[in-house]
Amino acid sequence: MESQDTLLPGDLDAEEPPYLRRQKAVAVRRKRFSRHARWLFLGIAAALLLLGMVSYYLVSFALASPRFVFSSADDVVLEGNQYVSRQEVLSALGFSAKGPVRMGVSVFTLPLAERRKQVESIPWVQSASLSRAYPHRLAVHIVERVPVAFVNLGGRLKAVDSDGVFLEKPEKADFDFPVVTGLEAAPGLAERKGRLALYLEFQTQVAAEAGHSGWLTSEVNLADVDDLKALMVHGSQTIQLHFGDRDFLERFRSFLTLLPEVQKSNAKIDSVDLRYDNQIVVNPQSAGSSVERPQ
Repeated sequence: MESQDTLLPGDLDAEEPPYLRRQKAVAVRRKRFSRHARWLFLGIAAALLLLGMVSYYLVSFALASPRFVFSSADDVVLEGNQYVSRQEVLSALGFSAKGPVRMGVSVFTLPLAERRKQVESIPWVQSASLSRAYPHRLAVHIVERVPVAFVNLGGRLKAVDSDGVFLEKPEKADFDFPVVTGLEAAPGLAERKGRLALYLEFQTQVAAEAGHSGWLTSEVNLADVDDLKALMVHGSQTIQLHFGDRDFLERFRSFLTLLPEVQKSNAKIDSVDLRYDNQIVVNPQSAGSSVERPQ
């Protein structure tokens, strides 16, 4: 009698283990461009090719055409200049004041940034802007420096702006500024600018009051940044005032208030020190004295 656990040959095919089964292939459907999509793609490619060819032709034409080439200095339109001559600007741009432009410079190839820097290298030019005006024009607008005082450099009178830049005095200019001293000792442009800021603050506070009272600021000494000294003139009288570095208007008004009393006891005053809070120090030509400042 056979055992119940014995497997018969027919039983071996009854069930197939899962790992021996062959998986059913899944059909993958490949997507293809439709005829409409292919024609659209070809049309876009052709349009881009045509656009590139046209652009290349236009650029080549613009660079080679004499229509876009500067012919003379008359093609430069200059604005904003009062003291800077047209010749200075043309020279900075590389243009000759007379005759044709050398090598026929194209309006498209002119390096604007480089030419702008060259124009701004002119001392009187603070800033410049350049723009192309087709077909063959160059528009140049400049902003000139604004002088604020005179300086005496080596016996030559020059102007100086608020940035501390020394400027040649134009022949036709009619400036009325005090002469500023002490800038020549400044170690650099930044130091000159800082000292001039003190001078400008002094002018802002005192200029109008001095004019109303009949006093004129002839010279301002900026050698000591802690003590601005101004040479003030009234008729035949000249007095040097020590203002310090602040409260210029208040100190000048104290000077005007006490001047009549000071003049009673001093025949001729050389200088007056206004830096002290409660008094002013008067230095006559012979000796020094002090007067109480009014409270």
